[in-house]
Amino acid sequence: MVLHLRHFIITMILCHILLALSAATLVPADTLINTVQQNGFSDFASIYQDADPSILSSVDVGSNFIIYATNNTQSAVNSTLGRRSTTQKTQIAAMCSVQNTASSSKKLRFKRQQANSPAAVYQSLLSDPEIVNLGPGVNQSLVEKPVGDAGVPTVFAGAGKAVPVVDDDIPFDGGISSSSLSLSPIFFPLDTKLATNDSANNSLLEIPGPIPNTLALFPNLSNLTALLTQSNLVGPVSEAAGITVLAPEDSAFAAVNTSNLTDEQIVAILGQHVIVNYVGYSPLLKDGQVLNTLANGTVTVAVRDSGIYFNGAKVTAADIIVENGVVHTVASLVGSEDGENPPATGAAGRAGLGLKTLGFAALSMVVAALL
Repeated sequence: MVLHLRHFIITMILCHILLALSAATLVPADTLINTVQQNGFSDFASIYQDADPSILSSVDVGSNFIIYATNNTQSAVNSTLGRRSTTQKTQIAAMCSVQNTASSSKKLRFKRQQANSPAAVYQSLLSDPEIVNLGPGVNQSLVEKPVGDAGVPTVFAGAGKAVPVVDDDIPFDGGISSSSLSLSPIFFPLDTKLATNDSANNSLLEIPGPIPNTLALFPNLSNLTALLTQSNLVGPVSEAAGITVLAPEDSAFAAVNTSNLTDEQIVAILGQHVIVNYVGYSPLLKDGQVLNTLANGTVTVAVRDSGIYFNGAKVTAADIIVENGVVHTVASLVGSEDGENPPATGAAGRAGLGLKTLGFAALSMVVAALL
């Protein structure tokens, strides 16, 4: 009797699930181009139509794609689309097309407007070696994370621009991969999303540029820019594949008389602010991580409710995406006495700060510079 009752309950649950799924068939998903055109994104659709066909083909035969689209009301941007070359449109389409490989399809969010949704790093289709230098076979990435008290999902791409997602997901057909899975082709395309974005300056997602060009966009990083040029580090930092730059704000140099420093001392200080062979997008950083620097030293990451710290230097602006990695601005020099002590929260406690994590050669130069 108990066994029959259990089977009856399971059967009823399955029936309810099937009814819910069949209801979804009333609004089947469509192709990407048809979907964006029907929802007021025809100008954005033209980017994909004019771009290299391989981009649209990759989306059509793929799965779990997220497309970040700009609607037709953004005339300041769309008026320039016709003047852009096929190469430029291909780069834009590739950057706006990302694939969710961080989680299974069952974990994809159906409402990107949901407040405080988890931060994620998405790899895009942008792989042009002329503008992507993250290592062999690694495409350009972007970061989506909640921002502000409301936790609005926001996309971080090139030029230090953050573009908020302003509407719910719109499903579109993920292509032939849906028929290869043990799920109905009608419903699996819902795992593929079209997310809309907007920004105060009416901008498409920006293609990440070289580090010097990107730093020049930030007036509060002028000292760093000048020192990189003076020490001939612009080339090495720009050409290194897959790095993280901790960019001290101008105020961080207030206690340092840089005019009295030798080139070797400047190289040692700046080298401690370049993490090598690791692109540390903020969602990937973990409390207690120890990362190697260009100065043959290390930095220790501290992740707290109050923010992210590298050897006590607090991150003030994270996830500025560049051609060969990511830039985080910091409030103080890494390892200097001006750094904060990250509050000890939870089991992680306070991460190691100070100069003890520096390589010995860099240590003596940094100490001399800060006296």
